[in-house]
Amino acid sequence: MRMLFITFIVLLSGSVYGAQKPSTIDPDASCTTSECHTNVTKGKPKVHGAVEGGLCTMCHEPKGKQHSFAPVKGNAELCGKCHDAVDKGPKIHPPLQDGCLECHDPHSSNVKGLLKADNQKTLCFGCHDSEIMGGKFTHGPADVGACTECHNPHSSTEDKFLKAPSKELCIKCHADFGEQLAGLSHQHEPAKGNCTACHNPHSGPSPKMLPAAGNEMCAKCHEEVVKKANEFTVKHPPVVGENGCVGCHSPHGSNNPAMLKGTPKDVCLGCHNSSMKSHSKDIKTLLGKNTDWHGPVRDGNCPGCHQPHGSNNFRLLKSPYPEKFYSAFDMENYALCFTCHEPTLVTEQYTKTLTGFRDGDRNLHYLHVNKQERGRTCRSCHEVHASQHPRHIRDTVPYGSWDMPITFEKTENGGSCQPGCHGGKAYDRKSAVGEKK
Repeated sequence: MRMLFITFIVLLSGSVYGAQKPSTIDPDASCTTSECHTNVTKGKPKVHGAVEGGLCTMCHEPKGKQHSFAPVKGNAELCGKCHDAVDKGPKIHPPLQDGCLECHDPHSSNVKGLLKADNQKTLCFGCHDSEIMGGKFTHGPADVGACTECHNPHSSTEDKFLKAPSKELCIKCHADFGEQLAGLSHQHEPAKGNCTACHNPHSGPSPKMLPAAGNEMCAKCHEEVVKKANEFTVKHPPVVGENGCVGCHSPHGSNNPAMLKGTPKDVCLGCHNSSMKSHSKDIKTLLGKNTDWHGPVRDGNCPGCHQPHGSNNFRLLKSPYPEKFYSAFDMENYALCFTCHEPTLVTEQYTKTLTGFRDGDRNLHYLHVNKQERGRTCRSCHEVHASQHPRHIRDTVPYGSWDMPITFEKTENGGSCQPGCHGGKAYDRKSAVGEKK
């Protein structure tokens, strides 16, 4: 018997007949003629296989030989007799629970899958809010309406009916990124498995479909870090600038701790070089010209002294350090130096072990620094990054507008200097040159 497939809707509303409805089924007749059920395929290019084969009774169950049929239940139970791939997971798309005919035309359509709309996007937005595509930057598959590239329209084991877990799904397209990420020793936690923690999969107001720009995005998780960076009195320009956190950190991962884009020193010197237009020093050139590097610099540990996010101390220092040439002595003022160096270096007036800068047992660090008036600070003699001399002794030191020469000469047991602040003086550790006071 050849019968064409008739929808439940058509049965309820009445078919198109050019003649009186027959009372019995003619087994040799077709369901679609110029007189009967002429609107089943409607001239559309995609036709349901059962309709194309004239197998109407696969879906429409006749009552005996009468031209009368049981109501069609367009649900997974009926459709699943042929389409056994419909139900694959425990999470069922609500339209499927209500019946396949919510989304599919059982007879014919203009598009693949016999969808009731002319494309996936139009069909999906019949239920889903189109505002998800309202962002300035859109995801390619969502923009062209390829919803089922990411979502299974019937069922899934994943939330949102995704075809696979978030990261696994993303790297099916972003394969090069997936390979790159797999080789990184330090990965951002969301990048390990939940791309949508940072990226909106449909659209967003910022590039890469991010829901926010710059540090505002990072603050969603790293709230305390961003809050402090904004509150510090001395701000690090890259942190509070347009690029924000990603100026130094890779948002997905890297082979460096804290997901830095390079080693701490390389990241810092990426800005602190000859291209800097601020008052800050060209540290990269300074290090290139001088061989005696301060320990933390030698170790590539700029954060050993500087707080990269911001500070309440000048030059982003982690602890207090005298900014001027002269400073009244106070232990707290030298907290940064005492992070590594023994405080007794400047608190003991006499010593034979604490320092090599002594005349006999007279501690010349104490002599210079431990004064309530016009105490010389560390910077008066030492260049804290690098110099040409042992112990990072300077060639010159800024003294107001004058680069005052130090003129240091090292000897076997001591040395001498003739700076602009006093006449030439020498010291010797074995045989004191000066007198005790």
